[in-house]
Amino acid sequence: MQDNSYAIYQVKDGQDYHLLRFASMDELRRDGQRLRRDVHKVLDAAESTVFPDKAAAEQFLRDEGFLVIHNDDPQMITVRNMTKQEAILYLSIGDGCCWLEGCDTRNVDQTVKPENYELVYSASLPPTDVRDQAAVLESLYARFNLDRPEDFHGHSLSVSDVIALKQNGRLSCYYTDSFGFQKLPDFIPPANALRNAEMAMEDDLNMIDGIINNGPKEEKTLKASDAPEHLPRPKHRNDPER
Repeated sequence: MQDNSYAIYQVKDGQDYHLLRFASMDELRRDGQRLRRDVHKVLDAAESTVFPDKAAAEQFLRDEGFLVIHNDDPQMITVRNMTKQEAILYLSIGDGCCWLEGCDTRNVDQTVKPENYELVYSASLPPTDVRDQAAVLESLYARFNLDRPEDFHGHSLSVSDVIALKQNGRLSCYYTDSFGFQKLPDFIPPANALRNAEMAMEDDLNMIDGIINNGPKEEKTLKASDAPEHLPRPKHRNDPER
């Protein structure tokens, strides 16, 4: 695959995703910590509680304020918070009844999940010093706020957006935070990211060749030096454009 490409991912549209949009990494981490704490708290509270079946255990969790997600496994209950982080509670079954025995809250540590995002744009990187990732990210941030490409139909780059970079044979993904960018090591499998971006966004379907948009459209060049030293990350919660 051709190096020096990028892709931009933004939170999916819809009411189900509204709390993810413009959320800082700190906010997501706090939500995950709260979910972990609440799961352990309810396990302690239900230590001596016996349920007639899984459905009764699920209702108990709903009464405790959890959002219960369907899980086909008869010995697992999935709960989710409002920012779509999930935990698993385990049931033990015996003598016609069941009880909550333990949990797995490791998934709340992956605060940014690719299934909550959609690809909105991809292109080749402008000629710049590809070794300086901070400058590349800042230049992209500046461009998608101050001088957006005509064929870009997402919202201005802001908090919660993810930028994938392919540079020097390596893929890296970054979360746009309130200040700066947070690296996301597990957001996209390296083998799939920008090829999927190319297949989704390429202008010319005959040009699926590892070079994004190398057909009819031309990319305006933006140098890293064109970007201001720092731009604040607008949350734009009331921006009518969104």
